[in-house]
Amino acid sequence: MKCPKARGFTLVESVVAMVIMGIAMVTIASFLLPQVLRSADPYYQIRALDLGQSVMSKMLARGFADNSDFNGGNWRCGDDNTLCSTPLGPDGESAPQQFNDVDDYIGCWVPTGSAQCGDLNILADDTSGETYRNFRLDIAVSNDNSDGFAPQTMKKIELSITIPNQSPVELQAWRGNY
Repeated sequence: MKCPKARGFTLVESVVAMVIMGIAMVTIASFLLPQVLRSADPYYQIRALDLGQSVMSKMLARGFADNSDFNGGNWRCGDDNTLCSTPLGPDGESAPQQFNDVDDYIGCWVPTGSAQCGDLNILADDTSGETYRNFRLDIAVSNDNSDGFAPQTMKKIELSITIPNQSPVELQAWRGNY
């Protein structure tokens, strides 16, 4: 009787196949790993833009200065020798709900606040306290008289949102004295 010929892989063929597969897996993993690490970047950038636009909308809805006519009158600060707020910054208001003009928001904002920074959760109306964890918002407001008009007709608002391991998101707007 004839013995059937044995079929299968030799040990050498098996080892060569494993080495080739190992090299292929390392190559694929080296291309995929950086993509996985960056996959959350758009999510954080969108959240930062959302935060910035929300805060900017709140600020632009406020008055130009402390001495602005908040009742819809026909005058503005700077007219009839009425001074606009100087220096820039909060003037007695202690919480974002009390802010009445754009320069009250000046400063830094972090979740739950700190000795130097305000509470970002309150500013962003985040009741969960988790939406903007690890975010930092810096707000600067300056008088912008580059238009050549009389002083105190424009204020430049600059927001910078910082997230760890991300480029800062920066927004700018101008608030007119009208």
